[in-house]
Amino acid sequence: MKSFKRYQYRGVPTEEGLPANGDYIFPDVTIRFKDGYLSDSVDEEGNVLPAIETHDGSHIEHWKNGVLHCEKAPAIIDTHDNYEEWYKEGKPVPPGGNNGKLVDSEAV
Repeated sequence: MKSFKRYQYRGVPTEEGLPANGDYIFPDVTIRFKDGYLSDSVDEEGNVLPAIETHDGSHIEHWKNGVLHCEKAPAIIDTHDNYEEWYKEGKPVPPGGNNGKLVDSEAV
């Protein structure tokens, strides 16, 4: 799945012209918005729900108020294409120079 990186800093309106809010569930993916921007949410049990997640779990993206962001893990993880990207507050950050292909944990 392609990343939604092009939506950084972009508000998304509903068909009525209001800022998108809440979960939008499509056949293959769930997309979450807060005040018109892609943003993770937290469920009733305190679990962080990524702003973008495929229903088969092969692609997730963590966003905070319209920018890619994740403190302690990759902001984008795509297990189908074996790829990850790390971002903090919308800016790419190298996790020890490993921005890109996932390391096979069995090979390490």
